[in-house]
Amino acid sequence: MRTSIVFLSALATSVMGANSTTYTLPAGFNVGLVDSSERSAWCSAQRNTCPDICQDGTRLNSCDSNTLDFSCVCADGSTPDVTPFKQTVPFFVCQANYGQCINSHPDDAEGQRTCKKNAVCGSKNATEEADSSSSSTTTAASTTLAMATSTDSTASQTSSVAAASATTSNPAVALGGDMTKYSTGFMAGLMFVAARMIL
Repeated sequence: MRTSIVFLSALATSVMGANSTTYTLPAGFNVGLVDSSERSAWCSAQRNTCPDICQDGTRLNSCDSNTLDFSCVCADGSTPDVTPFKQTVPFFVCQANYGQCINSHPDDAEGQRTCKKNAVCGSKNATEEADSSSSSTTTAASTTLAMATSTDSTASQTSSVAAASATTSNPAVALGGDMTKYSTGFMAGLMFVAARMIL
């Protein structure tokens, strides 16, 4: 029994390791200087952002607030690069690292310039990108539907015009082609019959 538990534990670790996100904290960043409640908030934001980045659901979505190790694996098994996005662990670490860097160069303008240069934090909004992608799909579907409806409507109008043309030309042919010699009453009756056939 104990052997089975150890085996299952090792298997789970192996699977988790294979699907985990590879992210290395920046050199010089001190996790211990970040308050535990703040790290917990970072992890919460990371877990909320991962599904928006994946868009089609997640297979693995976890974050350890003690170490800031996290996993974001999409339903299709892919592991997205979350670094360009706001509200992710790399985003928060980048900002905090910038603050720690500035604090470690209190009277060093050149050192602070280097801190700023190295602080390239994510700027994309995963929620807006997910909404935009969904909106684009909906717009494309609406455009296709509108084009299909327009085509059907045009075809219907064309066939109605063709039918009307065929209907109104038939009496003229049947009566010898010259309608001017017939009375106005007969013409009105003929037009009425033609109109009824169209409708």
